[in-house]
Amino acid sequence: MSSPEFVDRRLADVLKCWHMAPGGRPGSVALTGRQYFADGDGVTVLIRVSGDEALASDGGTTAVRLGDAGVDVYGGTRAAGAWESILKSFDLRELDGRIVGRRPLAQADALAADVASAMLTADGLRWMASPPRDSQLVRQLYEFLDHAHLSYTPRPTVTLPRGSVVRPTARVDAPDRSVLVQVAGATEQSIEHALSVVQRVHRAHYRFDQRLVLLKGGPEDWTGDHLDLLAEHSPVAFSRRMAQVDGFLRRNETLPPPIS
Repeated sequence: MSSPEFVDRRLADVLKCWHMAPGGRPGSVALTGRQYFADGDGVTVLIRVSGDEALASDGGTTAVRLGDAGVDVYGGTRAAGAWESILKSFDLRELDGRIVGRRPLAQADALAADVASAMLTADGLRWMASPPRDSQLVRQLYEFLDHAHLSYTPRPTVTLPRGSVVRPTARVDAPDRSVLVQVAGATEQSIEHALSVVQRVHRAHYRFDQRLVLLKGGPEDWTGDHLDLLAEHSPVAFSRRMAQVDGFLRRNETLPPPIS
């Protein structure tokens, strides 16, 4: 099979029936095209060569999807036990919220298939979701909107062009437009989720001024790289500066850059 230049020849020789794309990091390849989640989103497996071995990962997608559904796979929950059992059954493990595996290069195709199967199996844990509990930042947003007498829908369902859905924190009926707001707490995972949300709602034809990411604290609490990346896809506001959020929603005032 012919392979793109970004794919290690040794890896391409053992991978079959996958669509290959750059994985975002040097040497990393994103594999798609074989399996899909129940909601229609495609399963993507990241893989790269390390010495004579193949390293594969789900990139953290599965844990984020389960977290969005309210499933806690950490601590002493039933879902956590099931999560560990699933990974063990596929001879995989968790590292920093990612499903990861390591096999000899000759087994790269089987490794990628096992990671994809583990993702789909673990995604089935959604039925174990606890009733959703809003974070302090989400409650702060809703209380602010109530006090400002701005009509809003908590966690609306936004349908993307190909049928999959995304559920931001709120859809606010501002005086001159509808605005989708996504909050992000103090973790890297939450900011990556916020970035994913605003990137995806762009495909649902929400303009730049119809998106807003609300971050906990102030600019000094976040790394510049995170803020720069978010600001490319959405206005960014902070929970310590809610007056700016008020101006953005009520009067469509431009928010200042998160880093001046």
